[in-house]
Amino acid sequence: MFKNYLKVTLRNLLKNKTFVSINIIGLGLALACCIVAYINSKFNWSFDECHAQIDYIYKVHSVRDDKGDIREYGRVPFPIADAVKNDIVGVDRVFRYESHVFTARDVQLDKVFNTSVTYVDPGFLESFTFDLISGDLDAYHQLENAIVTQEYASKFYGDEDPIGKVLTVFDDTGMSFNFTIAGVVEKAPQNSSVHFELLLNFENRYRMYDDNVKGNWEAMAQNTFVYLNNPDQAAAIESQLDKYISIQNEARPDFIITKFVLSPMNNHAQISQEIRWDNLRNAAPAAATLTPQLMALLILLVACFNFTNTAIATSNRRLKEIGVRKVLGGNRRQLILQFLAENLTICFLAIVMSLVIAQFLVPAYSAMWEGMDLEMSFSEDYVLYIFLVGLLIFTTLLAGFYPSLYVSKYDPVSILRGTLSIGGSGRLTKVLLACQYTFTVIAMFASVAFIQNARYQDSLDMGYDRAQVLGVSVLNDNEYQKTITSMLANPDIEAVASAKNHIGRGNYGTTLLNDDAEVDANMLDVGIGYLEVMGLEIVAGRSFSKELEASDSEGSLIINEKAVEAFGWTDAIGKRVAVNDTTTLTVVGVIKNFYMYGFWAPIEPVGITLKSLRFEDDGTNSFVVARTNVDKIRNVYDDLESDWNSRIQTKIFNGFFQDDFLRQAKEVNDNIMMIFAFLGIVAFVLSCLGLFTLVSINLMKRVKEIGVRKVLGSSIGHIVYLINKDYFLLLLISSSLGVTFGYYLIDGLIAQIFTHYKAMDVITFATPILIIVLISLTIASLRTFKFAQVNPVTALRYE
Repeated sequence: MFKNYLKVTLRNLLKNKTFVSINIIGLGLALACCIVAYINSKFNWSFDECHAQIDYIYKVHSVRDDKGDIREYGRVPFPIADAVKNDIVGVDRVFRYESHVFTARDVQLDKVFNTSVTYVDPGFLESFTFDLISGDLDAYHQLENAIVTQEYASKFYGDEDPIGKVLTVFDDTGMSFNFTIAGVVEKAPQNSSVHFELLLNFENRYRMYDDNVKGNWEAMAQNTFVYLNNPDQAAAIESQLDKYISIQNEARPDFIITKFVLSPMNNHAQISQEIRWDNLRNAAPAAATLTPQLMALLILLVACFNFTNTAIATSNRRLKEIGVRKVLGGNRRQLILQFLAENLTICFLAIVMSLVIAQFLVPAYSAMWEGMDLEMSFSEDYVLYIFLVGLLIFTTLLAGFYPSLYVSKYDPVSILRGTLSIGGSGRLTKVLLACQYTFTVIAMFASVAFIQNARYQDSLDMGYDRAQVLGVSVLNDNEYQKTITSMLANPDIEAVASAKNHIGRGNYGTTLLNDDAEVDANMLDVGIGYLEVMGLEIVAGRSFSKELEASDSEGSLIINEKAVEAFGWTDAIGKRVAVNDTTTLTVVGVIKNFYMYGFWAPIEPVGITLKSLRFEDDGTNSFVVARTNVDKIRNVYDDLESDWNSRIQTKIFNGFFQDDFLRQAKEVNDNIMMIFAFLGIVAFVLSCLGLFTLVSINLMKRVKEIGVRKVLGSSIGHIVYLINKDYFLLLLISSSLGVTFGYYLIDGLIAQIFTHYKAMDVITFATPILIIVLISLTIASLRTFKFAQVNPVTALRYE
């Protein structure tokens, strides 16, 4: 029986090579997109699974209640780690994790690299999993030892064993510290929350900064973890952290918290974007997760409807076979199995093709997102086999089960009498084609909407000049003085300014008070001329003045329009504002709203104060920014880098273009646009192929009708009109449904991804309708025109 099914299947597939090939290609593309969506989703689902003990690790967070607005922060005071270790029973390990970028150098090799230097307490490598390659995993417990990743060691030493080599790390002041490489580990995968290149004992953090944070409840540690052998005790241990709330609030009246919480690390990557002051790596943005899933679903539906339509339409050519088999004793079950076997074969061939296509799509998609490293591994990812089998069964049933039931029910008497005719013009076929085109229009609507949005955001006014500004990050007065000297000596630089905080590179939060009104604001401390260099527009009052520098630095404040709105003022100039209940400032100017971190985040109240640049060895960067002509900005950057390398040889030049701060957002935006453009094109091509198939099969059935009409005097144009008018109405209905559903679906998706986006307009709605109607009717008309040109004598002799 199986051999018979196989023979009939192969004969029928070979007999309909064109239509079968169209189905295999269409399903292959759709299934390849499903594979990309699966691997992408698995990357996010398996975040931190590389750490065997991740279920036992918790991160200590603080929580603030700002007038009912509950906010969770990823940092807690430095002394909490020691306090928990000494006071709370049930906590098995407590350790901190903090990273900074320094310059590391091997003196003998004279190689210098910017290095992510990470300080951790003992317990870090015992809790997080980093596979040891050579050396001693506990070596970092010693102050003078370092653990490095294999990838980082290869930068310096290639294939040479790095154990015992000495690396010199230069701190912010240029002071050097020597560390001996005592262990080499595998680099963490991209979907790990914690990463490092050079790992040191946490005590080195105090040596290299000397900023008096040890034992200081005012100072915040970047990350503090606890390890619990019994995770069921997490709630009880969390409640014991309440004893430190009063100590924290007494030390930081400007940062009053309501409680400390233990955040489980097994889902931290998925929620870290919602946590303030959290610097661990997070899972891919919603755009990178939702987009391929939606893309795969839409294309798969289009391909499956196309397959179903084709199967039903081509069944008209097999009516006699079905009738004869039923007359000779074949039952409906056998016919269903026969047709399912044929559909399963086509889907299997499509799966094979999808694996070939996915070999190109997976790395291409992975390369689009920073921090993502997707790969299709058949040797390690055994779940992939289960997914592929499930996908094969699902697609076979979705695309082929109904046609099998539909075709197998025909009455053999009607078939053999020649009174039964099905195929491309039936009501069911039209419904299926309408559904297929509806999904296609949704895909094309999404493509147009995201392309429009990308162009809108590329030209979006950020509220300041980004194209003309470049800057240099400096860590001490020596770097600052040499950078200023280099900039002032460059004739192509129009203006220079300094800042402790810089747009796109950091600010700090505070509370501004005026009478009973309180406004949480992002603060920037800047130097004279900073607003002018950045192109921030004064809309009321004045900017900071060199002539009034002394008074401005003591008591002046400039705010943005959003802050004015938050206070409910009509005229902000002259208003008195208290900062954290300690300092009173007078508003002297209002600037136009600007996007601090790009269009991903909402515009919030901003306050700007005038501060002279002081270097207090607090481990934070300061900035020197310069304004120049757009055409010369690259040359200016190169000149500054060359001058830096000649003056400061212990640190790599840390310059930047202001436009680069939006690079990641722009890349994500462009990637989304490319994905949806791909989605629209594939869905459109599949639908056109499906229409080509249906029109062709329908015309094969109507050859005699066309011949009769020509004999009776119908023109070719009239015949084309009669045959295609139904398709025109069908396309209009599908297009209307597609743009309606597309609007609600895509508008919600864009709103989830972007805070600011372009509203959909007439072009968004009209473009997919015009394209789908015009191109589809062109295909149908050309196909009909070809059949209509056949000599009516030949047509009437058909069969």
